[in-house]
Amino acid sequence: MKNILFKSAPMGELIDMDDKAGIVKGYASVFNNVDSDGDIIRKGAYLKTISENGSRVKYLYQHDMDKPIGKMRMLEEDQKGLMFEAEIAKTTLGNDVMELVRAGVITENSVGIMPIRKEMNAESKREIYEVKLFEVSAVTLAANDEAKIMDHKGNYDPSKVADRFDKIAKLLRKGNISDDLGFALESEIYKLKGIFQTFTLPTVEVTEPIEVKNDELEFLNNVYNNLKIN
Repeated sequence: MKNILFKSAPMGELIDMDDKAGIVKGYASVFNNVDSDGDIIRKGAYLKTISENGSRVKYLYQHDMDKPIGKMRMLEEDQKGLMFEAEIAKTTLGNDVMELVRAGVITENSVGIMPIRKEMNAESKREIYEVKLFEVSAVTLAANDEAKIMDHKGNYDPSKVADRFDKIAKLLRKGNISDDLGFALESEIYKLKGIFQTFTLPTVEVTEPIEVKNDELEFLNNVYNNLKIN
């Protein structure tokens, strides 16, 4: 099953921040530690994706494609992890994020990745040797993409899921999709796929059933297949 995963590195790994130029340097991912999902990302996991798609990777706010805040000036591995240098746009949101970092509200960097090559080790931990990197995000503690579309009870909000679906459909109807936009849409489609799969999992008790139409799932599959071809 191919879904987007979100892996965080503490903002404590921030190397430098140039307020005047709007430059943030830091680690987006750290190697060889066991994360909350029981995964271990190994050195070399990002090399292929940086070579193939590094120029497309953007700096986002809270893993939201609609909230880009900067572009990558540098993205490379060292012995410790995935290093990045991002130039933050001097927009209202960009300036706000810089202020939130200084105030300690933004506490982590996070990557949106899809594991490509992985295996289970003797301790039942998944070791990840190759990933596809879609984006790096500035996030608050425990923030991830799925959390933004859940209500206060921890249930998925169908209206927010439908809104994301509608936004993608609207972009596709416009046609003439650039490589960069196609790359971003691929990420969003994988996120939606994971959400729809969650909807269809058997549950012991369902208090608010959510109807997922077959044609919507078929639409997502067709869109993803077309993006792969293009």
